[in-house]
Amino acid sequence: MSGLVAMAVFVLAPFPLGSADFVWIWIWIVLLALSLVTTDLEAIGREDFRLLLPLFVAMALVGATVALQTWPDPLVGRTNPVWKLPHDLLGADVPARISMTAAGPWLAFGSPLLMSLAFARAVLLAAEAAAAQRLLRTLAWAGFLYASYGILAQLADPSTLLFRQKEAYLGFATGTFVNRNTAATFWGSCALLFLVPLLRSLHRVDQRAGPPSDRPLALLWHYLATPAALAFGFTVCTLATAMTGSRAGLLLSIAAFLLAGTLYLWPLELGAFRRWALLAGAAVASILLLQMIGGAVAGRILTYGLIDDQRLTAYRASIAIIRDHPMFGVGLGNFEAAFAAYRPAGLGSLGIWDRAHSTPLQLAVEIGLPAAIPIVAIVLWYVYHLFRGSLRRRRDRYIPIIGASVAALGLLHSSMDFSLQIAGYGVFFAAIAGAGLAQSFPSSLRKNGGGVVVTEL
Repeated sequence: MSGLVAMAVFVLAPFPLGSADFVWIWIWIVLLALSLVTTDLEAIGREDFRLLLPLFVAMALVGATVALQTWPDPLVGRTNPVWKLPHDLLGADVPARISMTAAGPWLAFGSPLLMSLAFARAVLLAAEAAAAQRLLRTLAWAGFLYASYGILAQLADPSTLLFRQKEAYLGFATGTFVNRNTAATFWGSCALLFLVPLLRSLHRVDQRAGPPSDRPLALLWHYLATPAALAFGFTVCTLATAMTGSRAGLLLSIAAFLLAGTLYLWPLELGAFRRWALLAGAAVASILLLQMIGGAVAGRILTYGLIDDQRLTAYRASIAIIRDHPMFGVGLGNFEAAFAAYRPAGLGSLGIWDRAHSTPLQLAVEIGLPAAIPIVAIVLWYVYHLFRGSLRRRRDRYIPIIGASVAALGLLHSSMDFSLQIAGYGVFFAAIAGAGLAQSFPSSLRKNGGGVVVTEL
């Protein structure tokens, strides 16, 4: 039951408009917390808890920073000048804080807490390879359904978003998300959930087994794992990604496809010529893919280029905020409040800049460099283990490959946008990355506590 609750959260989080509202974030937090406290620890070893230790450190660091930011008249740190205004204008004696708002950081703390719970639950849920396979397979076909809905909704009624009036991106598919860039990254991640098993299925053509039993569910999962079904799922998710018109979303997704293929092929004994020929063929296929289904994206690249000048201007303003508040930031969740005073004239009067369009940059703005730098280092440490497992494992190696390629896609896109700050994608992303990380280490490491052992494919 505990695993089913977690699975339901992973699958349903993208549905209610990306779970961007606080109410959905806290609903998912409660459900994941209940799932965690009722976890069956029998299949979980010490290595799994060691994997989660840096995550606990990161969350403790964020929590301590938020507590300091909201503490009235703190003993350390420079309080924000905004707290002088009540005294200067009204003569009111209001305690000063580092944060620009008193309660905002604790409300904003829900988003990183939710992602951390999703990541931790996925790691524990995917401790066994069979469970990891079920999780990724379920997420793949859930993503297929979201992609199918996004395509059909755009073709049938492009002016609505989940039966509501669509206010933006009328000419592009967004599915259940408000923002097309987040939708593109989400569907690109779903496409990877099909692509890597497809590569494995084609490579292991002589090792395919029949259905494990005649039960309807077993037969269904067997046929959904065939190359034809996987290719169909990949095609639908990739088409949905292209229909968003997101430049970074589609280009980074194609780059992630190439990365996944490279990670899968590189350790195989193919010979140098064959390996490079396959990679070159994949690159050509990617270019053809962009030409065939990325017409809207190619048109936007020709019109606007690859670099958004407005974002570069906003990045410079964000760096200016960091210079003025380097130690403890302006308060978690307070980017929009702080940015108004630094907004350059070059941005004009249009557009709402409630996010920095770069998650690492916004993190530094809101919690300061001393907290942001270790958190980024912890994320990179996890990414390193995903790539290491992708190249060194053999049994079920495709699972860490999925985790590594999705991690690369999500993190790179969030470095120039805010897709991971949308809870619906953040939870989905954390579940995939957590499952990949759980299977980045051989089973022998959990059982024996020894070093890394390369096992059978």
